[in-house]
Amino acid sequence: MSLDRQEKALREFKQIIQDLVHLLRTSTKVQLSYMCWVNRSRQQFVWETNSTGLPNVMFQDRVAFENHFLDEFKDAEEIVQLIVGEDVSKGKLMHYFDFVQAKHILVIPFINKGETVALTVLESEQEIDQELIQDRILSYNNALVNVLDTYLEVVDLHENQQEWEDYEESVNKLDYRQHRVEILGNMLEEMQKNLPSGGAVLLAPGMESWNVILRSQNSKQAPNLGLQLEEKSVAYEALEKGGPIFTMHFNNNPRRITSAEKRTEGATFAIPIMVHDRRQGVVICYDNDPLTFKESTKHKLANLVRIAALSIQSSVKKSGMIEELLTQNFGAFMPELWEAALDNELTKLKKGTGTTTWLGLITPDDVSALRTKYRLEDLQSIQADFVTALNPSRYGIPGYIGYNSDYVYACLIQSEDEEAVAFWMEKMESKLESGLNLSIGGTMRTGFQLGYTKVTEESPNAYQVKEKAKKALSKVMNNEDANLAEV
Repeated sequence: MSLDRQEKALREFKQIIQDLVHLLRTSTKVQLSYMCWVNRSRQQFVWETNSTGLPNVMFQDRVAFENHFLDEFKDAEEIVQLIVGEDVSKGKLMHYFDFVQAKHILVIPFINKGETVALTVLESEQEIDQELIQDRILSYNNALVNVLDTYLEVVDLHENQQEWEDYEESVNKLDYRQHRVEILGNMLEEMQKNLPSGGAVLLAPGMESWNVILRSQNSKQAPNLGLQLEEKSVAYEALEKGGPIFTMHFNNNPRRITSAEKRTEGATFAIPIMVHDRRQGVVICYDNDPLTFKESTKHKLANLVRIAALSIQSSVKKSGMIEELLTQNFGAFMPELWEAALDNELTKLKKGTGTTTWLGLITPDDVSALRTKYRLEDLQSIQADFVTALNPSRYGIPGYIGYNSDYVYACLIQSEDEEAVAFWMEKMESKLESGLNLSIGGTMRTGFQLGYTKVTEESPNAYQVKEKAKKALSKVMNNEDANLAEV
């Protein structure tokens, strides 16, 4: 249904109400009849229509509850009879000017789904015999119910159709010619539109674990970046099953991703991302209101993931699927991914919905000595060992490691604890005191140098954040007595 047809339905609805109010007046032989809606969200009476032959009547479009005599009847469930001068003063009948003809008033409530949503008022110089006109009032109210139901059904049909038109637009934004990170980022943003009081986050494998790596820009109370997947969670169950899992949460159970979550409410829909029959990620869709997840909504969410996976699959050869989809080298996440995550977090901070986030650049102490001591293929394995050892989530700190350049890795850390970065370095250095176990055999004594910066809403863009982290790394590399510096 087009917007024009919806507008036409509204015009016809208003015309029918106007005719009904006029017919009620003429059939009851009163001088004035009018109808207003009870708008509780704005605390106003909103005038719909009136019928009269009187020359001195004029209505405002809307009046605040407290400024109108109908205020005490806005919750009325039965017809109310009033006498002007006794039950209501002439001064409160603001719709008259010069003089007030009315001496008797009848207030007729219109109740829909247990709530008074409108009031129809009859005013007359003569006494109104309610019993005599009861059949006309009943017919009027029945007609009002029917026409309102019909109108709402028409609007609902339009909204349903519009919902699927919007969904088609969402699907069209997942273009196979885009980079895989862009496809997944667009997928999360389009999924977010269906989750008004929740969000969508992406988990993927890297660093020898599964972690939250990307959050939609408008996600609310989203799990922190870097949060590590645990067994006995909805995300894990979806990966085990290889298909979507829907669950509602009671008393914080089950957990979405990990037992480290602060609070788990509402409902969750977990959808694995399958590319060439391999589980390359899992999307967690959550909302505080379980009723958000209608069957049509779940279908749309699952299908957006399926289309995103197929779009990526079309540009990735099956033979190239030995490595994870979103890691570039050594199990570290590709720059396109962590830079996109940084952009999203910066946007969230500027909207006032972000979480404290740091970007760091970290490198081993003596790279030249490493290159001299080991063969090239061994160095590849050692860098993978570095990435695994650096993984912040291994030490209980939400964060993950990205590839920046050879022997320089990016780290995104997200925590409300201002000492999170220093705590991570301290725990890691403590773990490496006895040496790093190498996958090629043996151990190696090594330390790391870290330059980092806090992401704030004042940061102009992700590029500037990265430049500050570079300055911090340069600063610490020029200081032999320190292993970390912040700019």
